[in-house]
Amino acid sequence: MAVLRAIDAIWNRGDLDVADELFTADYVNHGGLIADVVDGPEAIKFSAAFFRLAFPALHVTVEEVSTGDNTVVVRWTADTGSTDEIEGASVAANHQPLTGTTRSRLVRGKIIESWTEWDRRRVLDALGA
Repeated sequence: MAVLRAIDAIWNRGDLDVADELFTADYVNHGGLIADVVDGPEAIKFSAAFFRLAFPALHVTVEEVSTGDNTVVVRWTADTGSTDEIEGASVAANHQPLTGTTRSRLVRGKIIESWTEWDRRRVLDALGA
């Protein structure tokens, strides 16, 4: 399943090139890290690279999956680690996991659109933004 492979390969292992296989060229990311700014696989590559730079110990665990028609809904937990280094500055993430839900729409086995709900404010606060 494309969605689960994206979580494992891209988000957990940092294999960004897999995005070209799993996402359509006109993929739209609603509510993600850089929502609606960049489309296509590049949106996922940028988001995952940025998040993994900020939180090198990032690991996403799939808590629940449901499917229907061309839609996959994943409830997930992301462990960002307790303290991370960003350009020499220590950033405390309080080792509190980040939770969220992502609903993805697929066409011919590729992800064409997704909507993500998560606590952006807490992440931005942890980054000092």
